[in-house]
Amino acid sequence: MPEPFAPFARRLTRSYVLLAVALIAVVVATTSLLAFLLYVGTLDEAVGNDAHRVQERAASYQRQGRPLRDYATALAAESSGPRVNVRVYDDARQLLAGNRPAGAPGRLGFAIAAFLGLHPAVVGVAGGTVVVAPDLDGFFRLLERYLAIVLPVGILAIVAAWLVGRRITRQAIAPLEEVAAALRRIAAGDFSPAPLSAGETSLRDLTAAYNDVARRLTAATVERERNELQMRQFIADAGHELRTPLTIVMGYLEILQQGVVGDAAGVRHVYETMLAESRRMRAAIEKLILLARLERPAPARVQPVDLAALIARVADGLAPLAGAQRIVLRPSRTPCSVVADENELYEALKNVVENAVRYAPDSPIAVEVACDGQARIVVSDRGPGMDPQDVEHAFDRFYRGGARSGEGSGLGLAIAKRAIERAGGTIALHSRPSEGTAVTISLPRGS
Repeated sequence: MPEPFAPFARRLTRSYVLLAVALIAVVVATTSLLAFLLYVGTLDEAVGNDAHRVQERAASYQRQGRPLRDYATALAAESSGPRVNVRVYDDARQLLAGNRPAGAPGRLGFAIAAFLGLHPAVVGVAGGTVVVAPDLDGFFRLLERYLAIVLPVGILAIVAAWLVGRRITRQAIAPLEEVAAALRRIAAGDFSPAPLSAGETSLRDLTAAYNDVARRLTAATVERERNELQMRQFIADAGHELRTPLTIVMGYLEILQQGVVGDAAGVRHVYETMLAESRRMRAAIEKLILLARLERPAPARVQPVDLAALIARVADGLAPLAGAQRIVLRPSRTPCSVVADENELYEALKNVVENAVRYAPDSPIAVEVACDGQARIVVSDRGPGMDPQDVEHAFDRFYRGGARSGEGSGLGLAIAKRAIERAGGTIALHSRPSEGTAVTISLPRGS
């Protein structure tokens, strides 16, 4: 048994044993008292009957005119029995007949007999007194035999109580040991869930409380690790995305500081480049912030969203970049709505369509909405398509493979994927070289 619970286990076992001893003592004392009171009652009854017979026989001898000294021995012999002693005294308190048995109890024995209600009967006769007393020797022999049986039985009962108490204690301590071991694992840094069995009904609340704490600690640890990972990812993403434009801006600033470019056209070119790179940094920062917001565990603020109206907003917002009539809308024949965060869903669709506009510059962009069991949005183009390796990593952050390298931030599809997932939907990309690209978004329909 583990050391921390050994003193408690000993106290608990001792309590069980003491309780068992007390119960045994109460039962033995009660039954013994009842048995001896019954025995004393029958003995008192025998003393009373013998005293009545002594009185009748003494009266018979007196009618014959015989003095007490002459019939004392006969009277004592006739009246004594297995449970009664008869002694005859004259008026001078001298013993005429009957003897005190050898080994008669002393004062303690008489005190016990008196406590139990054993009293001799005194019969007055002519010339003396006859004392009819219970046989205390027989009474105490019975008491000795009783104790000779009860004491070993009591000792065995105490030993059995100790063994049973140890077993009960071990069963009671076992869940505490399990909880202590689990808490030690948590203290050592092991936050893996290890739910305890709640088989011991008396400690079910304890094990249930621990299981709840273990689950909450595990969830809190996972959440903390996820937040830390997101923070590290955000810092890495920001450094990755901002390093190049910041380097370009700093390089041009050094050129201006050193006076390398002096003509107006060159200076204008430097300023235009720095402005473009600054805009690129701002766009990257905005997308990083948006992606970090989408990664947060807070639930989205959902509401019914009309897909036809939302796609029209996306097309209007990208019209300056795409050019006139490049984005072709094919809305559903029936009204189609989903329950989602409208802003997040708008960002997802905008990034998917913008991606197609950028990487398929000479192709129309078709945006088709269909509603059956789910709401489905397909954004397709007839551009250069993508290699299988690029398709596999299309939703990775900052991935710009093949013909797509060099433009954009590489965050658009990553943002779209996270936003669609927060709306409870899925997004998939299908593409082949020279066969165009199609992005399919599936969302649960609104009620």
